[in-house]
This record gives sequence, C-alpha cells and structure tokens, in this order.
Amino acid sequence: MLFSSLSFFIFFPIVFILYWSLFKYRKAQNIVLLLASYVFYGWWDWRFCVLLLLSSVFGFFMAKSIDQTNSQKRRNLLMTLSVIVHVGILCYFKYFNFFVSSFVDLANSIGWQLNFIPIKVILPLAISFFTFHILGYTFDVYQGKYRSSNKFIAFITHIAFFPQLVAGPIERANHLLPQFENDRKFSLPKLEDGFMQMLWGFFKKIVIADGLAMQVNYIFANYHDLNGITIALGIIMFTFQMYCDFSGYSDIALGCARMMGFELLQNFNYPFFSQSISEFWRKWHISLSSWIQDYLFTPISFKRRNWGKFGIFYAALVSFTLSGLWHGANWTFIVWGALHGLAIGYELLTKKKRKKVSKKFNPLFYAVTSGIIVFIFWCFTQLIFRAESLHHAWGMLQKLFTGDWLAKPEISLTMLLWIAGLLAAEWIQRHKPYALAISNTNFIFKWSVCALLIMIIFSSKNLNNQTEFLYFQF
Repeated sequence: MLFSSLSFFIFFPIVFILYWSLFKYRKAQNIVLLLASYVFYGWWDWRFCVLLLLSSVFGFFMAKSIDQTNSQKRRNLLMTLSVIVHVGILCYFKYFNFFVSSFVDLANSIGWQLNFIPIKVILPLAISFFTFHILGYTFDVYQGKYRSSNKFIAFITHIAFFPQLVAGPIERANHLLPQFENDRKFSLPKLEDGFMQMLWGFFKKIVIADGLAMQVNYIFANYHDLNGITIALGIIMFTFQMYCDFSGYSDIALGCARMMGFELLQNFNYPFFSQSISEFWRKWHISLSSWIQDYLFTPISFKRRNWGKFGIFYAALVSFTLSGLWHGANWTFIVWGALHGLAIGYELLTKKKRKKVSKKFNPLFYAVTSGIIVFIFWCFTQLIFRAESLHHAWGMLQKLFTGDWLAKPEISLTMLLWIAGLLAAEWIQRHKPYALAISNTNFIFKWSVCALLIMIIFSSKNLNNQTEFLYFQF
C-alpha cells in the first residue's frame, strides 16, 4: 500500500480512529497496530507477511535464548546461528542470482564452460529493512546493551509497525520497543505536528520527486541522443528525486507515527548543506549510517586497531562497500558503496591536514567550496547508483564530458525552480527537524501555508501518475 495512494487515505483514518478509541487498553492498541501493519504490508502480496512473521518470531526467541544463557560459548553459537539464518534468507531472496551469475561469468572468462538459468525469486518488500532491524536488536541483546523483551505482541508489532516497515527508518529496539511496552497518550500538539510533517513529505514525494521522475527516466534511457548539459542536469535532478522521494517517505512515516503517539528516529537532517562526505552521511539515511557505524565500522576498526589509521580506512571501505551491496544485487551499488568508503577513509586519514589548510582561507569561502565539492561527488556517485549497469554509467560519463554544454538543455525548467525553492525552504528551516515545522508560528500563516501545499499537491498532474517509492526495491 503506497502512502500516497487512495487506499492509504482510507486505511489510515480508520486505523487512527480505532487505535485512539482504545486509548485505555495498550495491549488492544498494539493488536490493532499489528493487524493494520500486516494488512498494510500484505497489500502488495500476502506471502510477504509469512516471511515477516517467521523472521520476527525467530528473532524474538533467539534473542531470549541468548539473554538467558550464561555460557559465552553458547551465546556465540546462538548469535552466529541468528546471523546465518537472517543473512541467509536475505542473500537467497536478494542476492542468489547475482552471486551465482557473477561466479559463472568469472568462470567462463577463464575458460570454463558453465551455464546458469536465473531462478525466478520474488523479492519480499523491505526485506533489508526488517532484517537489519531484527539483527540490530539481537546484537544489542548479545552485547548486553538491552535485555530481551518478554512481551511477544509488542515485539512483533514494533518490527512490523507500518509507518517505518517498508523503507525505514531502521529503528533500534531500545528506542522503539519501549514505546510499545508503555502507554501512549493522545496529544493535540503532536497530532498537529505529525500532520504537518506528513504534508511536507507528500509535497516532496508527489510534487517534486514524481515530477522529476519522468524527466530523469527519459534522460537515463536516451542519454546517447542528448547533449552534455542535459545529462548533467539529469544527474542533478535524479539526486533531488532520490532525496525528495526517500526523505519524503521518512517525513510521512515520522509524521504518521507521531500522530499515533510514537517517535521514530530522524532519518534526514538537511544533507545538502554538508561540508564533507562524513558529515553528509551523518545527515543522510541516518538510521542506516548509525547501524553501519555500530555493527560494522566500529567492530572492524577495533579488530584492526593495530593497523593504526589504515585500520580505520579499511573499516570504512569494507563497511560502505557492504552498505552498497545492501542496496541491491548489482555491481553499480557495490562500486557506489566502495567510492563512499574511499572518500570517508580519505577524510579520516587527512582530517588534521585539512583542518590546517582550512585556516588559510576565508571561512565562508572554504565552507562554500567544500559544500560544492561534496555535492559534485555525491551527484557523480548517484549517476552510478541510478545506472542499470557499470557499462551504462560509463556511457553516460563519456557523453557527459564529450557532449555539447552550450546547447539548450532538454528539460523542464519548472522542476529546477521547485528544487531551488526546496533548498531555500530547508536553508531557512535548517535548525528545525523538517522544513514545515511551523507549529509555533502565527495561526493564520501556519494554516495558510498548509492550505497552499494541499492545493499544490491536489492540483499536481503527478497525483495520477505516481511512482513507487524508490527505496521499496531495497
């Protein structure tokens, strides 16, 4: 069920009213949310619900077994088993064909004669998100950071919670699970604030992201017939399509949850105002970045601590390469992740030198220049991220640098104005959690802005030509 679909606009009010009508009965509220979440998830394919339930049940009992075991050897075995099962399921559904076909291609390149017919496997929606959610909980219990839950319904509900299930944020059990185990109170200010954040998310998704989608798809499919400036603008447009699509989903998820008394983790914090790739990743897909840092980067760097700074560089490279693979079974994602690992590794190795260099320049000049370099690097890697293959990405790069940059761009300038307006709004509101956080402003101004956004959304031609959220495929 899409957040921006008619079915959701019917589904959510029903769930909201039923949920708050049971405000005195927390367990009943959890059951309502559990059933609603499985209906929401099963709207695409009911078979997805079976895997989600089995993974949740397995995670619940494995964590409980780890928590109740005093033997470190047995705890290690249980943790290893949990990782093998969850990662094994993820690899089968998401990576089996990729790994086998890559091996076959490599074998044939050295003279072997192997054939492989890809298996038709339906990729369960959001499998990467709920797998990381469950594994993070199990790791925390294993490391003694969090006691295993005794409340089965609350646990499987917090895993399946429909606002964040499909595309995050990737929640931590110690943040979200207690909210299901404790009573929630209705709050009119939270209701209003949640509504505004949802509205801002719908605006970014329907008006900007979906508006950019058609042009981006055309440019990436027909780049060989286009001039250099059009390709360059197409890459920038995809950068903002991805941002508005994904951060729009996060805004809707956080706003929806807040209306029901829950607080989800912030997933975006105005990343395009960053002055380094490290800072960018602290502000982009924050829940994934922190997951990578806690469960990949930190353990790897600790294990390689005798390598000094190069151990940190190695940890960054491995962590972000695996992050790229998490996004999908394609070499483009692996290269994308590796490039970010190299960039962050470079920043870690040169931190002191760059700090000395920065003192030689005007602070504003240095900040603006750094921001432009970061943006160019991000756009370059987004080209690889969006391309269907490395060959496709290379072809676009060649045409980008050899194409005519003085020709008229073959795009709609209206969408560039929307992007400029978005950046202006985010710069003004950069100290707020989201750009439409205006609950404390003048009543007339506040609701006039909301009414204007609603009019823009419902008058948009994209309303009848919507695309799925891009991160659904991950």
